Amino acid sequence: MDTTALRTAYDDLLAAAEAIGATTPLTADARSAVDWTLSHVALSDRLLTAAARDVLSGRPVTVDNRDAMDEAAIASLIGSTTHAQRVDLVRRHAARLSALVEEMPGEAAATPARIRLVGRDGRAHPDQRITWGELIRLRAEEHVPGHAARLRALAAAAAVQERSGS
Repeated sequence: MDTTALRTAYDDLLAAAEAIGATTPLTADARSAVDWTLSHVALSDRLLTAAARDVLSGRPVTVDNRDAMDEAAIASLIGSTTHAQRVDLVRRHAARLSALVEEMPGEAAATPARIRLVGRDGRAHPDQRITWGELIRLRAEEHVPGHAARLRALAAAAAVQERSGS
């Protein structure tokens, strides 16, 4: 499968994350949002990598994001890593996911996937069934770019705040 869009989305996300350093003057809320975002993406990518292995092996594919939304798991990851380590974790997980997707023949895109989503509020959404190709497209065109935009906005707000001296 073609991973151009997926790799581009991750490159953009990583650039946005790297623009924010440990010493970037963020408010506590903004720092928390950066930490949450990177941890959530890293945990999500781990789940998607497991699903990619299922696609490659011909097993049924279910993606349940509950672990990537779990506040205790996110807090544990934040508490045990630095910003730079979280960025590196996202980089490594994205590379693994992209490499597995790239190994897949084009027809793997038609593989059915069951999606179980939990919102940040902990509320479960109805299960969905989409193809693996659609899931990867959504990841590349919506999910990862949305997180990159969030990180860029947080960095921009910090830069404005720093320039204004507040």
